[in-house]
Amino acid sequence: MNKRILLILGGAMFGALLVLSVVFFKERTAFIDIAYHLFFILNNETFAIQNYRFGAFFTQLFPLLGAKMNCSLGTVAIAYSMSFIILPILTFFSILLGCKNTRVSLAYLLFISLLAMHTFYWTQSELPQAMAFLFLFVAMLDNQMGNEKIARSLYFIGMPLLIVVCFTHPLSIFAFSFIMAFYWLSFPEKRKLLYQISIAFAIIYTVKSIYFKTDYDSKAMLGLENIISLFPHYLSIQSNKNFAYLLFQNYYILLLFSVFVCGYYFNAKKHSKLILIISSLVGYVMIVNLTYPNGADKFYLENQYLLLGIFVGIPLAYDVLADIKFSKISVVIVAVICSFAVVRIYNAHKTYTQRLEWNRNFLAKTAKLPQKKLIIPAPFAPMDTLLMTWGASYEFWLLSTLENNESRSIIIENDIYEFNWAKDNNKAFIAKWGNFDYQNLNKTYFKFNDTTRYERITEASQLQ
Repeated sequence: MNKRILLILGGAMFGALLVLSVVFFKERTAFIDIAYHLFFILNNETFAIQNYRFGAFFTQLFPLLGAKMNCSLGTVAIAYSMSFIILPILTFFSILLGCKNTRVSLAYLLFISLLAMHTFYWTQSELPQAMAFLFLFVAMLDNQMGNEKIARSLYFIGMPLLIVVCFTHPLSIFAFSFIMAFYWLSFPEKRKLLYQISIAFAIIYTVKSIYFKTDYDSKAMLGLENIISLFPHYLSIQSNKNFAYLLFQNYYILLLFSVFVCGYYFNAKKHSKLILIISSLVGYVMIVNLTYPNGADKFYLENQYLLLGIFVGIPLAYDVLADIKFSKISVVIVAVICSFAVVRIYNAHKTYTQRLEWNRNFLAKTAKLPQKKLIIPAPFAPMDTLLMTWGASYEFWLLSTLENNESRSIIIENDIYEFNWAKDNNKAFIAKWGNFDYQNLNKTYFKFNDTTRYERITEASQLQ
């Protein structure tokens, strides 16, 4: 595809996402993990890297620098929301203009566009960030496919990128394996190089898995035991039914172009690539769904499914669109995919605006209570609206401070009387995994002045 056209398409797509990241910055930042991370970044004035996923340094740099410069909380929150779009923007233009590689930049644009919907609002996941670094590596690798002598930059810059990829998210192994297999079939003359790179990745991934193992990652991997325990009843599990529904309801663009790609390879009699695409799509979906057989929140499972955009996007960019004789058709196809992505993402805001409105309304309803530090038993909370509640204290802090210039301390407890011990902490902000004295908090971002005791909500009607 023409570089100029790709610049226009990518610029329009990422420009739209950047605007949406500002318009819906509260939906994105006052949402579980990000509110939690933002609290700790502002409180400790350092990065809030968890589980050795240090690829998150780029996005966390924005609120950290904002805090160092004493920017307002609103400015910091907007910058944090924008950072998750700025990273793919820089990745796209680095590949297109820096590496001068159109097909990898197109593949990356398709990856961003084919599936994302709910994950636009759950920005915390490090998986899209890992994929940004992986695509940078792929662009460097792709530039070597036509060279007899391999540039040293592939080793001196590429290997550190692979380290970042491995540490940033464990699911990167599936994306990397697919890309190496695709290149193995596409460039048989470069298999020695691909073999060396695959060995290097395997060593890095193994070292990370053994010596930098975390409880969080280990717990997530336990779900793979279902591959054995649920055999042979794979097709009847709830997560497969949920995925089938979502495929036709939300992800029909991915479905359409999956069929399009497979049909192209079947017609071209490129059976090896056809088998690779089908086995990757079906195999990966089954791995995800068997890990969460009873389903999970849409935003969480969609994050796992994002890699499907690579399994379709790379073949689409490298072979299918490149083989279309009339370039205008390729432009229309990419424009349609990007347009549907923006519309799909915009329409998804209703779910996250609704939960934001519930928090906002509850803050308004309880604003004049004599005791405004509250404990809400989880059974009283509308879980179909709130989705998850472990980060509620951080969400209420952020929203109340942004909109009322007053920090509220409200807890949603999942276990009955879990926070009984907190009732008499009248000069502390209590949250899941934290007890913070007012005097130790930065007054610019934490405006806690309420020194009353915590009061437990005793009737569900009080939340209506």
